[in-house]
Amino acid sequence: MNIILLEQIGRLGEPGDEVRVKAGYARNYLFPQGKALPANKENRAEFEGRRAQIEAEANKALAEARGRASGIEGAVLEIHVRASEEGKLFGSVNAADIEEAAGKKGLELQRSEVHLPDGPIKEIGDHEILVSLHAEVDCHITVSVLAEGGE
Repeated sequence: MNIILLEQIGRLGEPGDEVRVKAGYARNYLFPQGKALPANKENRAEFEGRRAQIEAEANKALAEARGRASGIEGAVLEIHVRASEEGKLFGSVNAADIEEAAGKKGLELQRSEVHLPDGPIKEIGDHEILVSLHAEVDCHITVSVLAEGGE
């Protein structure tokens, strides 16, 4: 299915690009989220009429993400959990736990922005985490997982 992107989406393209995606991805994600339109004559004309507005919104979102990144980059979040004497956690630390710790520290962070490529954290120690605030803006934070009691 051919679509017209209304915003930058990862590796797909920039606003205004006409790309081919699977129909289910377009119908179930891109269209309901307002990220794309079906590629037809009417929608192409509508997009061209709104191009300046869409590009201004994209630039505003990028500037906002860069501003947020400057406050988040290099932050250290401490999370206290129950652990064995060998340093293995009873449970794990996931994106929701990191989001909660960031909120307690006054950082605005969404669960979907936290990337844990190896899955949830299951060991005590410092872990560098990638945070994607925008398709063009990534930053790193350190999550310090400590045994309860500060060990």
